[in-house]
Amino acid sequence: MNASPVLSTKALVAGYERDLPIVKGVDFALAPGGFTTILGPNGAGKSTFVKAMAGLVPVHSGSIALGDRDITKVPAHELIRAGLAFVPQNDNIFASLGIDENLRLCAGILPAGRRAERIEAVYALFPDLAHRRSMIAGALSGGQRQMLATARALLVEPQVIILDEPSAGLSPKLVGEVFATLTRINAAGVAILLVEQNVRAALAVAHTALVLADGHIVHEGPAAPLADDPRLGEMFLGRHAAQGEPA
Repeated sequence: MNASPVLSTKALVAGYERDLPIVKGVDFALAPGGFTTILGPNGAGKSTFVKAMAGLVPVHSGSIALGDRDITKVPAHELIRAGLAFVPQNDNIFASLGIDENLRLCAGILPAGRRAERIEAVYALFPDLAHRRSMIAGALSGGQRQMLATARALLVEPQVIILDEPSAGLSPKLVGEVFATLTRINAAGVAILLVEQNVRAALAVAHTALVLADGHIVHEGPAAPLADDPRLGEMFLGRHAAQGEPA
């Protein structure tokens, strides 16, 4: 018997304006420990979809559940305590603070007795950050910033982590490092939902893939075969993406 999804939506309609929905009746389910990437052309509704699940975009109808709990109306700042972490594409660290200060500030929502333990646990996962604890976050490379943002999200041991375009603007080497880290996080049991334009990198690490177009899911299935599917590549990702290049 299949386990209940750790994150799901039913007939989700969401967007910034009630009369102009961007997400249009989406049914979605993320398995416990799963790794799903969301792909599609610009303007398809990918970021709006995940931001709605993270409590950052108004939901006009339908529902969102974290496990068995309905979180449709739960404020964004409460979702991290519920087990859902969101890493936005931009403005995802405190650039004027040091690495350790970023982590200690975010660990403030944990019981006092667990804060040091959790900070050391994420440093163990991100040794590049551990070696630079006092470094000002604004001086980090793009890849290191993404790692710090992800480390902050992992402090509270979420069930699910949602990332919006973590590879944006990164060199191929740094993209590889970020995705290798996500693979390790997922292997530790954290379910991942990833919005990504780097099709090749995303399909190489994800278990399943969704393709969104005009606010609707137009394909859902195993990730690996999608890179070689010419019909989907041409219709939704662009010809180059079907050949394994970033869309």
